[in-house]
Amino acid sequence: MENPELAVIGLTCNVVGVFFLANSIRFREPRKALQDALGVGGRSLLRVRDTALNNMQVIIGFLFLTTGFLLQVVAQWDMGVTTLAFCAGIIVFAGAVYAIGAYSSRRAFRKLLREFFQSEDWSFTDDMELTKEIGEALGVPHAKDMTVEVYVHRVRQALGVQAQPRPQNAAERARRIALPGR
Repeated sequence: MENPELAVIGLTCNVVGVFFLANSIRFREPRKALQDALGVGGRSLLRVRDTALNNMQVIIGFLFLTTGFLLQVVAQWDMGVTTLAFCAGIIVFAGAVYAIGAYSSRRAFRKLLREFFQSEDWSFTDDMELTKEIGEALGVPHAKDMTVEVYVHRVRQALGVQAQPRPQNAAERARRIALPGR
């Protein structure tokens, strides 16, 4: 069942989809993205403004691409079982490639986190929500009865970061610790 009209419409959808995807691509170095996310790099609202537009373009691009490819498949498919088996095999292979890529990207992200926090003097107690996110990314368990200090210590261990130096003089210690009666 060869249908050239469906194939041409499918190719047109692919071209439109690729256009939207190409418009949405933002090339940023992962280290720069991490610095931006943690507020260490330069600040700009331009990236925030463009995020919604980029997300919309990605969704539209993938919808057009998927529609175009499906129209081409329908136009060329001879309704044979062998073709269906090959297509199923390709989908299974793509799933395996995705799983390997997801695993590799998680490992690379953990490595970037370790590199970043080993090179920055960071107070993990100032933003506990972020510290919990970092802990989750590194696989640090969090229990309800766990103290902040213990959890921060475990996150620091997972990152390979030395503990922050303790205050040296009495005035600095008194400022950090609220003692009863003072």
